[in-house]
Amino acid sequence: MYLADYHMHSIYSYDGHETIDDLCKQAIKRQLNEIAVTDHYDLFHRQEYSHDPDFEGLYRDIEAAKVAYEGRLKVRAGIELGQPQVGREAVKHFLATYDLDFVIGSIHNLEDALDVGDYDFREKDIHEVFEKYLDFLMEMAKTMDFDVCGHLTYPMRYLFHQLGVYPDLSRYYERIRALYRILTERGLGIELNASGMLQAMARPMPDIPLLKLYQECGGEVITIGCDAHYLKHVGSCVKEAQEALREAGYRYFTVFEKRKPIFYRL
Repeated sequence: MYLADYHMHSIYSYDGHETIDDLCKQAIKRQLNEIAVTDHYDLFHRQEYSHDPDFEGLYRDIEAAKVAYEGRLKVRAGIELGQPQVGREAVKHFLATYDLDFVIGSIHNLEDALDVGDYDFREKDIHEVFEKYLDFLMEMAKTMDFDVCGHLTYPMRYLFHQLGVYPDLSRYYERIRALYRILTERGLGIELNASGMLQAMARPMPDIPLLKLYQECGGEVITIGCDAHYLKHVGSCVKEAQEALREAGYRYFTVFEKRKPIFYRL
């Protein structure tokens, strides 16, 4: 069984806590074959980036790790771009500057620097939030350069954490089908973000029905990531995520090298 965790954060993320070296050691301890380090680069509408990432340090450490762990662990240079469409020129410059293996396109913020995770869902209507969230995903999918779309049901993680409810998403299926078609037509994929499987929500993002829907829309490119910010979460539910993919009818999952997909049998 080939094991890869394609979503994790280091000390180079504003919310990360671990060195690149320690992430690699933990991955080996968890018997992973491959990781992608995908630190945050979030863009905001009307505000400068609040945490200036040290990209030079990040990719220097990743290159050192590639050499240090050669033969024991494949280490890929990645990034998680947050709402990249609100900073198109900055993103274009970034992607032209660094030689990456893998790019996640995600939506975290709908209102400047306020993360959806900081919403009070006792006061916010989840359906209004998710409609706007899908608008952002659609625009990103149509216009931006990335490899997979990250944690498609991100707001639901925080809704469940606060209120203990998970809404019926079938009302959004037509819009999500349209999103999937855009992605597949552009040769892009989605992420199975397994972090929700570790939390009270107890399901991946997106969940099994939406994973099946992606496949029905012709989707094949799909990565697995635990979204670790601490060592204990690195590779912590990769096997469970692979089982979720099998349950949804998949036979392969995806890793990347130099922005090109590589498929491994589940």
